[in-house]
Amino acid sequence: MQALRFERVSKRYPKGALALDDVTLAVAAGARACLLGPNGAGKSTAIRLLEGALRPTAGRVWLLGAEVNGPGYPAVRRRTGIVPQGPGMYTDLTAAEYLQLARRLYGRGDVARLMDVFGLEPYRHTMLAQLSGGYQRRVVLAAALLGEPDLLLLDEPTVDLDPVAMHEVHVLLRQAMEGRTTLLCTHNLAEAEALCDEVIILRQGKVLVHAPLAELRRQAQAQVRLAARQGAGALLAALQEQGLAARRDEADGTVLVTLDDPPIQAPDLLRRLLAAGLDVYRCEPVQATLQDLFLELVRSKR
Repeated sequence: MQALRFERVSKRYPKGALALDDVTLAVAAGARACLLGPNGAGKSTAIRLLEGALRPTAGRVWLLGAEVNGPGYPAVRRRTGIVPQGPGMYTDLTAAEYLQLARRLYGRGDVARLMDVFGLEPYRHTMLAQLSGGYQRRVVLAAALLGEPDLLLLDEPTVDLDPVAMHEVHVLLRQAMEGRTTLLCTHNLAEAEALCDEVIILRQGKVLVHAPLAELRRQAQAQVRLAARQGAGALLAALQEQGLAARRDEADGTVLVTLDDPPIQAPDLLRRLLAAGLDVYRCEPVQATLQDLFLELVRSKR
């Protein structure tokens, strides 16, 4: 079953900017998908189309089996939890008042339970304007979950949060995403990698890639991390003499070398380096990060 679907969707704004260009994609029920892309790629436009806040210039959009803004859309919208990019709240309400308002809109939900789950009880009577960014995000996430949604739409849920608040919200998001279809729109590639298992990359309004993260990793160039007592410069020189592609990792001074088949090639490489007088004390396979994959894909498909 498809939880959401775009069929040949284009969106052109009144001043002429083309945000989405003939996009077709679908996310299956139960998937945890991240929506990635450079600024202006069309990510937020896609989310707003699913929310019904925008209408496509061409094409059709479905949410939980109902066409957006069609006869069945209001019912499925109540089965969708949304965490917007901005706080999206009435700052003159208390945390409890805001959640009670959300409950009336959804027509169901246990406010007391969610206040307890998200650690909001001590802030029951605190105005939203007086809460920190992290606790404002907790309130918005609690509101999104009040209706026990089948689907979560998360638009930059940790934007502008400090590292501690971001970590706390990530913990809550993992719990919230369990058993639910999720579409996460983010610029934070580490966040996407930690929370999602399916990747959609948009560029200039078109779908560049749509694949499971595990599949993208299998397609990535295999690398091995090396370190020697003589330092990165000596290692790089020895590897280049053997015709191998290698580069220094500026983060820790180790060397990353590209191999077609590390389990087969790495032992022989180590023997050659040791024979050349290099004291190699570190040799380990490196799993490509989502950031590595994203940059490689965007650069290779220009």
